Amino acid sequence: MDKSFKFDKETAESIGVESAIILNWIKERVELRTIKLVDAFKEFSFWNETDLMSYLISLEQKNLIGLDLDKKTIFKAGSSKKKNSVQMKNVHEKSQISKTWRPSEDVIEILTRSGMENDFLEKLIPEFIIYWSERADVLISYNSKFIEHARLKWAQHSAEIETKTDPTVISEDWQPSEDCMDIIEMAGIDNNFVKESLPEFKLYWKEDGRASVSWDSKFINFIKKRASFFDGAAVKQNKPSFNWYNPYEEEQDKKKSNNKTIENLRKKHKV
Repeated sequence: MDKSFKFDKETAESIGVESAIILNWIKERVELRTIKLVDAFKEFSFWNETDLMSYLISLEQKNLIGLDLDKKTIFKAGSSKKKNSVQMKNVHEKSQISKTWRPSEDVIEILTRSGMENDFLEKLIPEFIIYWSERADVLISYNSKFIEHARLKWAQHSAEIETKTDPTVISEDWQPSEDCMDIIEMAGIDNNFVKESLPEFKLYWKEDGRASVSWDSKFINFIKKRASFFDGAAVKQNKPSFNWYNPYEEEQDKKKSNNKTIENLRKKHKV
């Protein structure tokens, strides 16, 4: 079975390789008046649904095909004796985006079906219009570009929701977490010193008014700097440490001392 796709070079130069491939595939089905969208999805399975629909909508905007999303079908554009290249260049002239521009209903439907919210899409329209109104280049259709723009913004929005922790101001009853206290304890800082420092930390940030994503991190840095400033006052009396005490060291020192004394006596008395 032939898995290759054909396209016209001149057509690809005019509308892009992807659209040229789809257009040629549709035209090869001369026996069919309409083609089911599901058949297109199966045929072009290497594209996701949103990408494929953006290409189809672009072709529809150029009057090269027709789309019926209610019936989920693709149909061929009205018969024309003109060559494709002439038709594609003259169907629509490039124009500046208007201040009242809106994406087509088909575009909105495709994007909402992919999981995007209507309110989210509505908020994108003004910035999209401003962006393209300030650019020197103009397009035949802005629908495909809006799909690309919406997909990018939605991906960023989704990533922010998954990873974002909203910054908050410090509360009256804020306390360092157990993990935070464990880290401070491992640094050898006395627990009483930490408790005495906490009110000062909370008062400072309460009066400052700025928010933070992690108050634990700020508190750890604060305590370490404060402990360093007060030197030994903050260090725990019973700080966990390796026991370097050698039980034989004292006896060895005594032996060394005795040996030295005997040696001195021998020298003195020339023994």
